[in-house]
Amino acid sequence: MRHLIGLGCLLLALIAATAGARADFIKNYEEWRRLGPEGQAAYAMAIYDVMTVFVDDNEFVAARAMGLRACGVSLQLKGSMVAQTINKFYADHPKARVATPYVAFNSYLERGACSPFINEARKEMGLPPLKAPPLPAAEQ
Repeated sequence: MRHLIGLGCLLLALIAATAGARADFIKNYEEWRRLGPEGQAAYAMAIYDVMTVFVDDNEFVAARAMGLRACGVSLQLKGSMVAQTINKFYADHPKARVATPYVAFNSYLERGACSPFINEARKEMGLPPLKAPPLPAAEQ
């Protein structure tokens, strides 16, 4: 069973990576919900994995990747934890259930729990700190 879960994680990571690092082939909460707990954990970790790799010379992308990696190590993030964060976003913002899980990830992890780590990386690189995340479009 672990082998199948690992294979599923690998496939999701590869699909997410080929999606231009957008990780948005699950389009909304309804599709997210249908993944079930194991699928959500795998998808959530694929988002995290894609966001911790930088593939161009953009210093902001590099700082985000380094900060997310430090956050993951410090918080000992697991796929199920990242999925819980995405679920919490959808629970806290029911009108934003039209948004992708990536938006939830960005709002509650990248710009939430992991923002101190990202800001530390940005500071070390001479970059300004992250701004607070905007409200989901459906709630503006």
